[in-house]
Amino acid sequence: MDKLFNQINNIRHGFTGTPLSHSDLDSYQEELIECGFGKLPDEVIEFLEKHNGFLLENRCVWGINPKEHYRYDILGENAIAQNPKPEEILLLGATETTFIAWLKQTQNYAIIDRCDFEAIYEFDNFSDAVRYILKIDD
Repeated sequence: MDKLFNQINNIRHGFTGTPLSHSDLDSYQEELIECGFGKLPDEVIEFLEKHNGFLLENRCVWGINPKEHYRYDILGENAIAQNPKPEEILLLGATETTFIAWLKQTQNYAIIDRCDFEAIYEFDNFSDAVRYILKIDD
């Protein structure tokens, strides 16, 4: 993750959210569970603690707003996208044509099609999935 954080910090025209505290993340985790999404993976929590979301042109990794829902909030964006499988998929970000998602059953991250919610690519870790969606070279 440190390599990803360094790469994100070097992107000139990108925007990050305000890092989150453990108590904010704990409260949000409870809300995710209440809404049927389950807990965030540890890698996503680490990302949110450091960079609460990231926006670069039309590509983003969503963050959370512990006080109110707003655009690019994980829960709010899942609702807007009308995620048909919240018990299986947690959407974490988007491009114009795809989502980055956590696949609960396989414990993998995936790039999925926005229309049919089918996996296009799968990744073992969050860093590789984020690099793919943000078009960051290794």
